[in-house]
Amino acid sequence: MDSGYSTDDEADNDRSMAARLLHAVTASLEPFVSKRAQKAYLGIFLFICTAIVMIFVSTVAYGIFYYRFIPQVGLERIVHLQFGNGHPWGIASLGSDLVSSQPYDVQVELELPRTPANLAAGNFMLDLTLLSRPSTSAETGLNTSVTALSQSRRPAILTYASPLVDTASKLSFMPLYVIGWHREAEKLQVQMMERVQFARGWRNIPESLRLEIHSSEKMQVYKAKVMFRARFTGLRWAMYNWRLTSFVVFGFMFWSVSMVSAGIAWALLALLINGGGGGGGGEKPGVVVKMEKHNDMPIKAEDVDEPVLPLEAPLEPSTKGHQIKREEDYEPEDDEKEDAGEEVSPDDRGEGPSAEAGAGTGVESAHARGVQRRRSHLFRDDPS
Repeated sequence: MDSGYSTDDEADNDRSMAARLLHAVTASLEPFVSKRAQKAYLGIFLFICTAIVMIFVSTVAYGIFYYRFIPQVGLERIVHLQFGNGHPWGIASLGSDLVSSQPYDVQVELELPRTPANLAAGNFMLDLTLLSRPSTSAETGLNTSVTALSQSRRPAILTYASPLVDTASKLSFMPLYVIGWHREAEKLQVQMMERVQFARGWRNIPESLRLEIHSSEKMQVYKAKVMFRARFTGLRWAMYNWRLTSFVVFGFMFWSVSMVSAGIAWALLALLINGGGGGGGGEKPGVVVKMEKHNDMPIKAEDVDEPVLPLEAPLEPSTKGHQIKREEDYEPEDDEKEDAGEEVSPDDRGEGPSAEAGAGTGVESAHARGVQRRRSHLFRDDPS
């Protein structure tokens, strides 16, 4: 028999320990699955999604800003020279690749054969003119007048070589001349303008250029080319020479501004939704706050669907029974009743069916009995 009882006790202890362990685990996990935690998880998820989207937006914004702010570094235009009466000359279109308030270095590259005529010409002059967009005539409606925005004249000459050096050079490069990998020509690069820049406005940006070669001898030219090289300063220099660092810094700035703007928009939207939806005093419909004082502890607010009873409504039987029990808490013990000379009935001790029957119906009688018993105590304690 003892072994059976011990087995049952061990099983009960195991079940109670398992229940306590399950309760402890549930209590520890309750903060992580509460409504407040779910709202926090949702907010974190939305923040991460917004941050990822804003990263892409910031990358695109920086790319557009870089493309619009940093002009083309190098610009080359081939000039097709015109030969005939007078000096060789040519015009080339620049388009809209040049920007205002940006310094440029301009140089001319000529590829000249080392012919006796070019060697005999000696020094010759290069004349470069940057022309504005043609203006429209009010009378004829045709583009006629063109303004020179910048002009420069610079000298140039082929490199001199003595007959002995020239012969030795030709003999050493003879195999390359034969197979066509080299030819008897020289490239001249003449710096025409340094740090030239144009004022703001489309009328102040050159749209075309004109190159002319002035020489006492008739020149032979393989190719003529005009090159523009942007000289960056300040922020453009930093963004062009430190591209990765600039991308990180400006990308983070764009991302921060985007996140702050999104947060402000989100807060305003939430404020408008909450302000427009609440028409009353701020309490949710269908929520009744019941406060009953029982053992000095407020009862938690519950969501109820039935209508709220007024304060004057009669108490339900369950409530009456509860009040009777609170009145009966003040009843004296059976020993005190016997000392007072009163007869203790089985109904007063809670024995028999009368106790259960009178629990819900005899509110006034129970209260009267309690008052009489208190009076008997007072009379018994009176020294007179």
